[in-house]
Amino acid sequence: MKLLSLAFTALLLAAGLSAADLAVTPGLAVGARAADFTLKNAAGDDVALSALLKKGKVALVFYRSADWCPFCKKQLQELQKNLKEIEATGVRIIGISYDAPATSAAAAAKLGITFPLLSDTGSKVIDAYGIRNAEAQGKSAGVPHPVVFIVDQRGVIRVKLAREAYRDRPETAEIIAGVKSIQ
Repeated sequence: MKLLSLAFTALLLAAGLSAADLAVTPGLAVGARAADFTLKNAAGDDVALSALLKKGKVALVFYRSADWCPFCKKQLQELQKNLKEIEATGVRIIGISYDAPATSAAAAAKLGITFPLLSDTGSKVIDAYGIRNAEAQGKSAGVPHPVVFIVDQRGVIRVKLAREAYRDRPETAEIIAGVKSIQ
């Protein structure tokens, strides 16, 4: 039975899907055009998705907050730890949250993050991707569901990785397998 499950997972990845795509997960679907955006990075500079895609595939890692969310911090550190291996597949990791640029800069320095952390302070990009957590209240209002979208150079979402619970995040191996499935 486990072999059948692994074969099914491999088939889904080859099709650009994840098991999460079969469940009801929020957000744009595989095959949809990724919403273009221009957001501020931790240094306050503008970064456009269209410019990033000219250089290759992009993995958009939406996370809740690098300031107060321990699961996000762990995810970002895991991505940083495996960054060379991930980038060797030809994809660039981009983190996106509703954190302000100064918050992202402080978190990047504290956590040792070297990949771009972009600030969607009004949650407009989060909304454009359809992943705002409507249940979030107070300081967490406007946060996204943690989702990873892998976007090809044409701007099409080729892989979507998500979990039902915000504590669980797609792992490095899944991102790498997802990128390899679209090469």
